[in-house]
Amino acid sequence: MPPQAIIAKLVQRIPLTEDVYELQFRLIKPKKIAFIGGQFVTIKVEDGNPKLFFRSYSIMSPPSQNNIITTCIKLVPTGRATPWLTTVEEGTDMSMMGPLGKFVFHESKEKSSLFVATGTGITPLRCMLEDQLEKGNATNMHLIWGFRFEKDIFYTEELDKLHVKYPNFTYTVTVSRPSEEWKGSHGRVTDWLKENVKTPAQTQVYICGVGDMVTDTATLCEEIGIAREDVHFEKYA
Repeated sequence: MPPQAIIAKLVQRIPLTEDVYELQFRLIKPKKIAFIGGQFVTIKVEDGNPKLFFRSYSIMSPPSQNNIITTCIKLVPTGRATPWLTTVEEGTDMSMMGPLGKFVFHESKEKSSLFVATGTGITPLRCMLEDQLEKGNATNMHLIWGFRFEKDIFYTEELDKLHVKYPNFTYTVTVSRPSEEWKGSHGRVTDWLKENVKTPAQTQVYICGVGDMVTDTATLCEEIGIAREDVHFEKYA
């Protein structure tokens, strides 16, 4: 799908943690867009700075919701885009361009799918997951999602509902610096992969997060036997 100019209204900004927010936009022009799960839009930052600036954000809402765009952002106080996006008034119209990107799902009836994220890297993966599940994909899909601390965790209620509705989807949250009270998985996502990927030849993987995590995870996936062509990833700056 060729990218197009988009005008969308920020209708809601939902705080998820102390520095993570969900942004919901309603399309104004055009009224609807077609996109593939995993793609992104580029938002024009209009913060009063005369220097033109754009920032890309993955779409989290599934393609079936073609009149809205939802994304998830982490506040970077030293950046330019997120301080604006976390303070701009709801109801503001924004200029975007999209859809863009080639980080998309590759359907396979023979292979299970493993989704690996840290933090807001969940954004395109959740879009892929919901899209495939809505379409009736009945292959096994598992999300392994890493955080540093328990206070950083979000969206578990939504993922629980998704699992109840689609039992072929499961997920694990792992915490690398847990408190003594944490009863879930411990360690990095790479630790989980080393211990739990039992059929690498029958597994395809989708990875999203900050650069080093993505590079390390992609390298590990190949080392444990997942074919290079089955390792797909998107790096966040």
